[in-house]
Amino acid sequence: MSLDKWIKPEKEKKKTVKKEKKLQKQFASDIKSKEIDEKLITELVRFVFVCPNAKCKYQKIIVKKMLRDNDKICPRCKTIMKIKESKN
Repeated sequence: MSLDKWIKPEKEKKKTVKKEKKLQKQFASDIKSKEIDEKLITELVRFVFVCPNAKCKYQKIIVKKMLRDNDKICPRCKTIMKIKESKN
């Protein structure tokens, strides 16, 4: 007779222990990522841009902490866009 009968259950036990550890690590990382996301949400501001040019009618939404000068310029007609700010 071989020893395979007794060796296999030990490997399976090790695999289940490893899987449990992986699940615990994933759960912990999910909690950390949620905490980070909550912090980012409080810091970010939603900006709505509307081009004042009647022919252009370009609109875009940007969610950032701070705006750059390039964000304020319309990519179509190169005019400065109107900005509406809302906190989300």
